[in-house]
Amino acid sequence: MPRRDRGYYGGLLTLTDVDRCLLAAADSGSKSLQVVAPPESGRKNSEIITAKEISKDRLYDAYLSGDTIRMIGVEKYWPPLALLLASMQEVIAAKLGVNLFLTPARSQAFPLHFDTVDVFVIQLAGSKKWTIWEPTYEQPLAIQLGEEHAARHTEQDESKLTPREEIVLEAGDAFYMPRGFYHKAVAQDELSLHLTITIESMYWLDFFRRAFEVAAIEDAELREAVPPRFVQDGRLHDGMAATFSRLMARFGERISFEAAYRSLIEEQVRMRYFPADGHFAALESLHEIGPRTLLERRRGMVCLVETHAQTASIRFGPNRVEGPLAVAPAFEFIRDNRMFRVTDLPGILSPESLVVLARRLIREGLLRPGDGE
Repeated sequence: MPRRDRGYYGGLLTLTDVDRCLLAAADSGSKSLQVVAPPESGRKNSEIITAKEISKDRLYDAYLSGDTIRMIGVEKYWPPLALLLASMQEVIAAKLGVNLFLTPARSQAFPLHFDTVDVFVIQLAGSKKWTIWEPTYEQPLAIQLGEEHAARHTEQDESKLTPREEIVLEAGDAFYMPRGFYHKAVAQDELSLHLTITIESMYWLDFFRRAFEVAAIEDAELREAVPPRFVQDGRLHDGMAATFSRLMARFGERISFEAAYRSLIEEQVRMRYFPADGHFAALESLHEIGPRTLLERRRGMVCLVETHAQTASIRFGPNRVEGPLAVAPAFEFIRDNRMFRVTDLPGILSPESLVVLARRLIREGLLRPGDGE
């Protein structure tokens, strides 16, 4: 359903902010910018380049000629989008990113295609008409072998596809599109500024790959190289097949769901980055933290609590805080609750000790003072 609130996403990014994002990206050195010509224009799309490699005059000219300005990874340069992704990562264990598309009126960026990642589309300004067709290749993956296989199942003639729906996104609207659905999008009688939030999920293929890696840590033969001449020398085939069968049998004995599961959770916790939420101000007001202070776990931070014979620890991002076993209930409460008061923390610690713990976790980057009384 249309939201009919054109300013709904105004706090994320506006048309005025596009120049500011370009300026922030210009000194980063990372490849983030692309000029995309309309499919029927005869002009070639630019390679993805750094923002400093192209002048703003060139961007203005391209835009006025009907080209779309595409900016990749905008969250690296614009804090409101970084905070949005951090919030999403509290519930989605996936690799997330934000791409910006600024398209002139009545123009189109990419031709008919499908993506290998799921996306949320957020319309910030103007309007865009999306035409969507059913997939012909289910659940495509962004891997070379998958792309080559998918190419044999890709249809370029939209008349041979099964229509799914046609929608016009106005500013303030959003929709979700799973990977594999064919689509094209055309700006209407005004410019279009939209974001695509890409969601590269963890697939069972990734889980099994990690299970192999964990098993290989303890099995030297799994770490051996294949014969270096196997491409040229067909006589190696039978021996390699026998080794493959033997290693698969050994892997079946050594594979551990729990070990792979634990490894991936530890990686997810470690990879979460600290959000751009003004934490220096929280550090400066540590002395104000008291028993009734409202605290919140910072956006995107997930925790892993571990207990041992005499100690307990809580891990988050790159950091780890350890204490006596008595703090374990407090650590588990923080892991499971996003907002609370210092005195809500359970266990046998005194109010004074809870304040010391809260200040420590603010200092290390897990908590911040909450918004509210």
